[in-house]
Amino acid sequence: MHRNLEYICKNFSALRYLILLITILGLSSSLQAQIAVTDTITGGSYTLDLPGDVKDMIDKTTATKCYRPPTTNTPIRSEPETPENFDPCAQNNKVNGFKIQVMYTKDRNAANRSRAEFAAAFPDLVPTLEYSQPDYRVMGGDYFTKRSAAADLARVKRKYPGAFLVQWRVYCRRAK
Repeated sequence: MHRNLEYICKNFSALRYLILLITILGLSSSLQAQIAVTDTITGGSYTLDLPGDVKDMIDKTTATKCYRPPTTNTPIRSEPETPENFDPCAQNNKVNGFKIQVMYTKDRNAANRSRAEFAAAFPDLVPTLEYSQPDYRVMGGDYFTKRSAAADLARVKRKYPGAFLVQWRVYCRRAK
């Protein structure tokens, strides 16, 4: 008998916590709330089971901090207004674009000869000789995009099969 009483006393604290846990779970299940949520990206939906006080806190935070689009019927402009005489080249003389490179060498004389040949063969594409120590590049044409350079690149490749496009700063007013 004495042993049973000792066993009950030792395990009473564990038994007390177990009863408390069962009571809390039983009470909290009656305070549950369900939230149905639709995912804005995939369009799927799911349901959250939350305690009631958590749901109230989420609703309050959502109401105060989440963006709500204006309910007025004001049309939204798709593009910013630009003046009719807007000139994108007025502020920047050079912009990022593409050039056709036909030669890359360390020999300045060979680069100058290649530049002169390129100018004679393609007078509409202004050739440039760029020096970046210790190399020289012979390039021609000024293009905003690869697509705008495609026709001229095909024409240049007939004479210079190794020609290719390089990203480079180009003169805005000359670029195609």
